Amino acid sequence: MMPILKTIPFCLLAIVCIAYFQLMGDYMLPPNLAELSYVIYGVGMLLGWWFNRGRVFFVVTVLALSQCGLSGLATSAAGMPAVTTAVFPVISTLLPINIFIFSQLKERGIFTAWGLGRFAVIAFQLMYIAIATITNDNTLLSFFEKTVSGESLPMDTAMPQSAIAAYSIVFLLFALKQWKAKSYLNNAFIVVLASSAVGLYLKAESLALPVFFGVAGVILIIAVIQDSYAMAYLDELTGVPARRALKEDLMKLRGEYAIAMVDIDFFKKFNDTYGHDVGDDVLRLVASVLRQVTGGGKAFRYGGEEFTIVFPHSSIEEAMPHLEKIRELVEKTPYAYFGKKGKAKRKSAKKLFVTISIGVAERSEKHSQPEAVVKAADTALYRAKKKGRNCVSK
Repeated sequence: MMPILKTIPFCLLAIVCIAYFQLMGDYMLPPNLAELSYVIYGVGMLLGWWFNRGRVFFVVTVLALSQCGLSGLATSAAGMPAVTTAVFPVISTLLPINIFIFSQLKERGIFTAWGLGRFAVIAFQLMYIAIATITNDNTLLSFFEKTVSGESLPMDTAMPQSAIAAYSIVFLLFALKQWKAKSYLNNAFIVVLASSAVGLYLKAESLALPVFFGVAGVILIIAVIQDSYAMAYLDELTGVPARRALKEDLMKLRGEYAIAMVDIDFFKKFNDTYGHDVGDDVLRLVASVLRQVTGGGKAFRYGGEEFTIVFPHSSIEEAMPHLEKIRELVEKTPYAYFGKKGKAKRKSAKKLFVTISIGVAERSEKHSQPEAVVKAADTALYRAKKKGRNCVSK
């Protein structure tokens, strides 16, 4: 489910882009979209505060202020018709930088000393823009209009080269971070960056900013919900569904099904020998292998070094070949060990291997409820250990 959820922000942006260009060509978009976008920002800020997602709160705040600064609201407040033209290079350059910085800061609260510091950063930028605009100081404004290359870019847009360069660099930084450690929020921030870039690219069209900045706000709202779902239903260490998700899936089982309990052999000894950090890495490794289980099985983190695999609509005989296959795969998958932290690292990695023991049971007259089948599978797991481990027992 995780890859599917991660595509939602990208799909939403793609749908809005198609709809926007289609409606702009054949119909008129409702003029109250600008007001709706501010409602979206309000909801995003409220959810960010409620779920203690300071990163979302401050990115939404920056989006709202940027749209305000580039709209008629800023013109009316400043009493200067050309204010939006003057601040456009500044905002379009600072916006991607702000999105990246605020998205990477640790969650340390909103209305705390750390949060007030972040408000101060935003306030400083607002003061800079206000002073530069009111005084019409070219030394403050021209910095954001500098050309990165001598030649003009082959794009029909008012965005200065400094803004395009800022967006390009931030995109690369986001992509690198997401490649190293995938998360719903980082994924959402990439799409938010893309949506804001489209809005600024189409700035000449009056409704482009509220549409695409508003979509960025919706994406962040979805990200808060997805992240909360992940915390509740996915195991933080391994990324596989957690015990809470297992309980809900067990309640859905009907008819014929099999449940397997999986335990990493001698895991305590492994932890004591190589350390808990390596132990955590091995748990992630085993979980990644268990995700590959075939036969319609689904892996869950049960707790500690134990996992559960559920086979809906399968008997023991049907599940056994798939469990044997996954047991062999774990046995053959090495972990690259470079030595303990604090000590001289090995020049070449030492390959470590672990094995798993599996106990499996199925629904029967004696074990008619999922909880009873889990207990029967746990009993079968102990039989597998008595047989010498690294085997499947039923």
